[in-house]
Amino acid sequence: MHEMVRQSWMRFNEPLEGIVNFMYLDVKGWVSTGMGNKIDETVRPNSAPSAAERQASLRLANQLNWYDQSTGAAASPAEVAAAWDAVKARLDLAPQGHRAFEGLTRLRVTNAEIARIVQLKLLEMERTLITRPEFSGFAAWPANAQLGTLSMSWGMGPMFRFPKFQAFVASGRWAAAAEECKFNPDEGTIRYRNKLDRMYFLLAQKVADQHLPVEYLVIALDSVLAVQHGLWMLGYNPGPQDGGDGPKTQAGVRSFQTAVGLPANGAWNDPATQMELAGALASDGWTIAG
Repeated sequence: MHEMVRQSWMRFNEPLEGIVNFMYLDVKGWVSTGMGNKIDETVRPNSAPSAAERQASLRLANQLNWYDQSTGAAASPAEVAAAWDAVKARLDLAPQGHRAFEGLTRLRVTNAEIARIVQLKLLEMERTLITRPEFSGFAAWPANAQLGTLSMSWGMGPMFRFPKFQAFVASGRWAAAAEECKFNPDEGTIRYRNKLDRMYFLLAQKVADQHLPVEYLVIALDSVLAVQHGLWMLGYNPGPQDGGDGPKTQAGVRSFQTAVGLPANGAWNDPATQMELAGALASDGWTIAG
């Protein structure tokens, strides 16, 4: 993948997955940590593991460097197993989200460790994708198309089957791929991911049409969603990246305007604000498309 994709991944994915430094159960009852990193080999969702599935899960969990938050000491394999078992036993808490598990165990991983395992998973997904014929040209794709595809893979796994989408990306028809990249359930953060993925494939089409460099991420500040995303990637908080011009988005715009010395009117399409935002993104390595 292009270096800018790799470097941008954590920031892109954070509002969609969160960063969690303890074990929790996802909505399907699988033990997870980090940025949606599954450490559970139980085949059936929302069910107890077999003995073999538990052992395979513990092998995954012990690949991470856990520590006891009370003592700061490195966790032993037995302590990791005890924490994993304690979390897996609370399938009843899974619908409540990760915060319900925060006080259940004392084991934690550092943010640096989370970044390490996220990058490993990202590379593993890429290696799997490029073994598939439709994705064999992945290395030469526009960075936006790479990131959009990796985002889909993060949500569904790199062996997802979307025949129309696969045919379109294989032939570089990025705008057509944008209309076939949505996956279900299209709700919550998956809805936000679907919106961003679609935007990224449409931007990949701009790269092709305007003969822009493929190795850099491209953004066009022509919508609320694009401005929300640009602000987020620069470190501002515009609220959910949903394409809605609500109070949180306006507050994020005002924060940016104040930071660059503009009147804080909260208007995302203010010409001076868009010019400053484009300049800030360009300084951060982005290409601004017309």
